[in-house]
Amino acid sequence: MPAILYMLRIPNLLIIAFTFLLLRYLVFLSFYSAFDLEAGMGSLDFLLMVTATILIAAAGYFSNDYFDIETDSVNKPEKQHIGTKISQGSTLALSLLLSFAAMLLTVFLAFKIGSWIPAGLLLFALFVTWWYAMLLKKSFLWGNIAVSCMSAGTIAMAWIIEKQCSQIPQALSSIITNVIVGISVFAFLLSLMREIVKDIEDMEGDKVIGCHSVPLVKGISFTTKLLQTLAAVTFLFLLIAQVQLYQYSRYFAMLWLFVFVEIPIGYFLFKLNKAQSKIEFHKLSSLLKWIMLGGMGSIIAGQI
Repeated sequence: MPAILYMLRIPNLLIIAFTFLLLRYLVFLSFYSAFDLEAGMGSLDFLLMVTATILIAAAGYFSNDYFDIETDSVNKPEKQHIGTKISQGSTLALSLLLSFAAMLLTVFLAFKIGSWIPAGLLLFALFVTWWYAMLLKKSFLWGNIAVSCMSAGTIAMAWIIEKQCSQIPQALSSIITNVIVGISVFAFLLSLMREIVKDIEDMEGDKVIGCHSVPLVKGISFTTKLLQTLAAVTFLFLLIAQVQLYQYSRYFAMLWLFVFVEIPIGYFLFKLNKAQSKIEFHKLSSLLKWIMLGGMGSIIAGQI
């Protein structure tokens, strides 16, 4: 059981659920309240959407571990549970079981709200999860992009499904869409940076399985420059977001982004130029995860 709980990445699943809660109660319902509207998506529909998404993510974690047995034996042997605490067959069975459960919930949600758009989005996400585990992760950059799109797509999906359930004026819909686009772009860029840093960290094991990751194909120097470019683009989008927040007098949210996102990204760039060991790149990967959480915290800060 401890091995299964570790492989589930419980903190990551909680972050997914927390993100959905932030979007629903501090973005969607907050704007609805300002326009005297009620949410069309009921609590049960919302719970089904969140649960299906978490099941897809959990299935992805198990499938990744199943297909990563060889590379994990090199990159993180101390954390490899498959073959010691849980069999390969059990790992694959759990991934398939979770995938099937996600499909059932997705179809039920589609019938309940009378739209197959949620089913299409969630089932496509499930397909990409397996595609990534089996093939994309070994490709040049496409695996990184797929994971980043999944991170950003989860946020966009929440709004797309919400719109299917609610009657929203065009003006309000445009405002919320702009907010969701901004959050999604931030999630995409930070996820892409983190995936590339993890590729540097995992170069030794990835080389064994013939992976075509960016650092293996182009070298660490090129990869570092790519990360610096992505960080610069992220800074640009953050500045644009702060201008928008200023126009709506959200000064605390502006300050939050500066303290908990922009300064940490600057620190990330400083440490990136000095990083050489696997441990140092692992710390940078963890830092980017905290920066992502800091960015999501700006949603809360925007309410003050």
